[in-house]
Amino acid sequence: MNKVSVAGTSEPAPQTAQSAPRTYEPLGNDRLMSIKSVSEVLGVCPVTASKIIKESGRGILLHRRLFILESSFMAYLREQEATAC
Repeated sequence: MNKVSVAGTSEPAPQTAQSAPRTYEPLGNDRLMSIKSVSEVLGVCPVTASKIIKESGRGILLHRRLFILESSFMAYLREQEATAC
């Protein structure tokens, strides 16, 4: 344990958890996908991923951050596949 001198005393340094940021949050059996996770799945830049989420009409805005449910995202892709044929 790291010790830090505070006003002549030794107190343990505060422990902080270092973890990689998550790009999705579980929501029941579904996941909430961020712009980053959508861009990784599609292989496009985050700006394009954001436009796709907005275009789908299924985006969820939480505290100024844009998300989409994974099931809604996949359904939107299936719809686009059907209209492309």
